Amino acid sequence: MKHIAIVVGIKTDAISIDNFPRWLQDIPDNIFNLSKERWGKNEYGLASDVGIAYYLLKKSFTPYYKKKYTLTILTKKDISKKIFDQFDYIIGLYDPYYYALDTKISENYKKYNHIIQHTKAIFYQSLALQKFVLNKKLYLNILRNHGFPVLDTYSLKITDKMNSTQVLQKIKIYCSRWNTNIFITKPQPGGFGIGFKKWNLEKLQKNYKPLNNYLQKIKELPKIEAPYLLIQNFVPDFEQFYEIRTYWLCGKYSHSLGTIIDPLSLGTSGFEKVKYAYPKNEYPSDDIIEHMDNIPEIIDNKLIQHLKKIGSKIFHLLPEKNPFIFRIDFGCCLQNKNICRDYFISEIEYLPNIFPEYNQHVDIMKRVGDSILKKTIK
Repeated sequence: MKHIAIVVGIKTDAISIDNFPRWLQDIPDNIFNLSKERWGKNEYGLASDVGIAYYLLKKSFTPYYKKKYTLTILTKKDISKKIFDQFDYIIGLYDPYYYALDTKISENYKKYNHIIQHTKAIFYQSLALQKFVLNKKLYLNILRNHGFPVLDTYSLKITDKMNSTQVLQKIKIYCSRWNTNIFITKPQPGGFGIGFKKWNLEKLQKNYKPLNNYLQKIKELPKIEAPYLLIQNFVPDFEQFYEIRTYWLCGKYSHSLGTIIDPLSLGTSGFEKVKYAYPKNEYPSDDIIEHMDNIPEIIDNKLIQHLKKIGSKIFHLLPEKNPFIFRIDFGCCLQNKNICRDYFISEIEYLPNIFPEYNQHVDIMKRVGDSILKKTIK
């Protein structure tokens, strides 16, 4: 008998009640309220972490599994070595990085890490994998050195002393190398669209104020691991073609979701504006999409097969070879002389948003739950 606990509380990546899969429709309020995302006045969606936890909780009472494991749902108030030591496995869907962001206390990241390092329980995702993915500067260099397609990326260390004059001087050099005036910035670790910004160098040189305000906000973010401001050449195609988010469970391809996010909605309060698509061979039947407000478009299977081949080669570079969930995002397109457009690896994620509201062509929370069981009780 294995004793498993799941730490929840992300309050995002939610699904609406109207789109609940059948197994989720009887979730009690006391569990629903552990992690819900506010969508409007008296309107909430259920965060995906609790959806996954509830699936595993229900499954633990079925005849086959009730002798194999128990499931306990924890929240941030339970993050302690004493409590973690009571379990064989801790699934930290509410992870150290999110804990620091949520509480706005950088020290909580170190506190959580220390508990993970010293608890008797096995913690997923592993700290080695977390640290690898949180350091975008590091993994982009590793991917490039191994021949994977990635964007040219520069970095500036985030410090309390950094100022717009010095930053802009560096950016001018980078833009000169790219022969462009348009560039993007995002902080490391980042995530959730935090700090993503598209800039026009000519406008910035005439008015420093937006950059001053931006840097002030970046400095106030919890400083985790190696805090850098990443600077990349803006790729116009990225806003025109679907970013393909490929999902991998225990190192095996699961499915993909294509998204085009309105760049003006990134890094702002409120909802991102998303247009989405499914691979042709993963497209749901007509009866599933009948009730959708926006019918998703179709991604060509040949593209998915190509990206799967690239993605599958990344896992041997990871500190953990078969994480229970992993996402590799591909953007379009590298600016080269090839006739066909070349997708590049834009990001990798160890606890990605699974978009249960959009991923309606698969029961994604169920799949992640089953992957956790494969990782823990074998």
